[in-house]
Amino acid sequence: MQRGWFITFEGGEGTGKTTQIRKLAAHLEARGHTTIVTREPGGTPVAEAARAVLLDPALEPLGLSELFLLEAARHDHVERVIRPALARGEVVLCDRYADSSTVYQGMVRGIGEGRVEELNDLATGGLDPDITIILDLDPEAGVARARSRNADGDGSESRLDDEPAEFHRRVREGFLRLSVLYPHRVRVVDATGDPDEVFGRLLTVLPGDLR
Repeated sequence: MQRGWFITFEGGEGTGKTTQIRKLAAHLEARGHTTIVTREPGGTPVAEAARAVLLDPALEPLGLSELFLLEAARHDHVERVIRPALARGEVVLCDRYADSSTVYQGMVRGIGEGRVEELNDLATGGLDPDITIILDLDPEAGVARARSRNADGDGSESRLDDEPAEFHRRVREGFLRLSVLYPHRVRVVDATGDPDEVFGRLLTVLPGDLR
């Protein structure tokens, strides 16, 4: 059986990753692809428990503690969900993956890209995405979207939204840097406009058999 596709979505807060993943999943299913939609941190009971700690605004884990929690969740997620789905020939759509750790912990929190990438490689067993889609949006607009979204919910994902503007600016710069470092797999999509406009742009960066 042919190995499936592994597509990850990255970007700052409020860039619309969840919406675009849902739209792409529906698009692919309509074309006969079996898809799995998952997220990081999350996707398994162990990883979801780590997610609850990481996104709790009442907690402030130190940089390395945050990273180790993420990598533990990532390893469980890869081995229990992503690899088996790819082996079955399915398309895996993942909301965040190892690139997020490289940017947030490696570049922005100052742990260092090299150190984080070593841990990413250990946690994933070297499993890289086939395609990484970076949804790019002005950080102020993205954070405003995210805060509006969380105001309608329970606030459980608000910790990163509350970081200062400089933090979000550096996150955006970090993701754009990845598109330069890894042009073979990273695609930047303008996330301004309504969801259908963004999705139209997204489709243009996919391989022909997934459009």
